[in-house]
Amino acid sequence: MVIVSRNNPQVKKILSLKEKKFRRASGLYLVEGIKQVREAVAAGQEPVCVVCSESYAGETFSAEPMRVSDGVFEKLSDEVAPQGILAVLRIPDLAPEPPRGRCLLLDGVADPGNLGTIVRTANAAGYEDVYLLGCADAFAPKCVRSAMSGLFFVRLHAGTSGEIFSALENIPMLCADMGGENIFSYRPPERFCLVIGNEANGVSAEVRARCGYTLGIPMRKSCESLNAGVSAGVLMYLLARRDFE
Repeated sequence: MVIVSRNNPQVKKILSLKEKKFRRASGLYLVEGIKQVREAVAAGQEPVCVVCSESYAGETFSAEPMRVSDGVFEKLSDEVAPQGILAVLRIPDLAPEPPRGRCLLLDGVADPGNLGTIVRTANAAGYEDVYLLGCADAFAPKCVRSAMSGLFFVRLHAGTSGEIFSALENIPMLCADMGGENIFSYRPPERFCLVIGNEANGVSAEVRARCGYTLGIPMRKSCESLNAGVSAGVLMYLLARRDFE
């Protein structure tokens, strides 16, 4: 059966997951596109349901996908050029736990695109744990899209500052700041937590007080600053370069 009405209860429930309050209430979020759905399944995710457009003829990753008309799928889609497949996934438990190795603390990163980019780079550079303190919603469609499957391969932790600091107890914290020590001359310890602050205001005073080191990226005088996602990527790779040499 192909669902053709946008007012179908199942369609309306899936559509509601574009909004944070409904994601939070249901514990569910959306991933869209063949690559994202394939990698979610490869990472061990079990979709609550898979939705395919009527004209979609590719792999469905489900014995019984929900089929909807192309018009209904376009309503559900968050893409400019929908591929015709999306999946509903469960939001993982975000309660802060100690890190497995080097990790990130994102302090007030507000833009979902920046957050997703940082998560994607963390996965690439081998940062298995990412702590979120007062950040954008990691499961918003824009963030999920920017993370490009990184959400499936890193552990996300969210909570109060006390909960996060407790999980990071005895882990050296490295504060990213334009006025910090030149990152190229710094040699990090084996385990550490890199702290990236808010796009406009940087690392908060509360978090900065917990940091033992402050590191910066040298720049030409003609450049005032770097995008938060770009800065995080440069710092992550430079601090982990021993693994790639």
